[in-house]
Amino acid sequence: MIQKIRKVYNENSDEDFLKKNDFLVSILFDRPITVPIIRLMQKLKLKVHPNTISLMSLPFALLASFLFFNNKLVVGATFYLVYFIIDGVDGKWARLTGQTSKLGEQLDFYIAVIGGFMMYFGLWYSQFYCNDMSIIGGFTIFSHYVVVALYGTLLKNPFYNTGIPTVGSYYTPEEEAFFTFFIATVLNVAPIAIPALVFLQAVSFMILFVRQGEKLSIEEIRENMIKRLLKLKIE
Repeated sequence: MIQKIRKVYNENSDEDFLKKNDFLVSILFDRPITVPIIRLMQKLKLKVHPNTISLMSLPFALLASFLFFNNKLVVGATFYLVYFIIDGVDGKWARLTGQTSKLGEQLDFYIAVIGGFMMYFGLWYSQFYCNDMSIIGGFTIFSHYVVVALYGTLLKNPFYNTGIPTVGSYYTPEEEAFFTFFIATVLNVAPIAIPALVFLQAVSFMILFVRQGEKLSIEEIRENMIKRLLKLKIE
């Protein structure tokens, strides 16, 4: 049985769909679900395009945001989890089938931005605005996006050595999003958890910024800012 389980995760010589270094949340919550799905799709010889899978994830993110807006947190968290799983499938499927593309990368980025913003807005309305904490909630979410922008512009590499071979970085915007939209909502502690998670995200960024061995030049920072604004990957 153990060998069969290992076989699901092991790559064959002609495969390259698992990242060598990945986010902690991906290792713990993504791969255990998405890799068996990928293997099943492979066994069924499905011809679905990765971009189609990406587009399938957006309705679930929007449904999650609508439910968060209406204070139906547990159901919303369930829809977020479906979005999270589909979002983890498309990239792996693209790498496995050799269908990676700049368009697919940009599509995945846009869906993540739209879905994330809508879910944050839903939580801001039901958990902060309706509880007379609109300013606190707004500042917290604004701070989240500031830190995300700093990750994209000031860090040469979002990973650092954690001592575990496949885990690079213990806390990133990906972890913050998962704990916000799933863990905090399921436990119904969003008003307390979201500010704490964003603060932890900021601390993590500062530690990683200090730890990175090679600092970015002014030209590289400017290039990253332009890339962020244009949403284009500069090779």
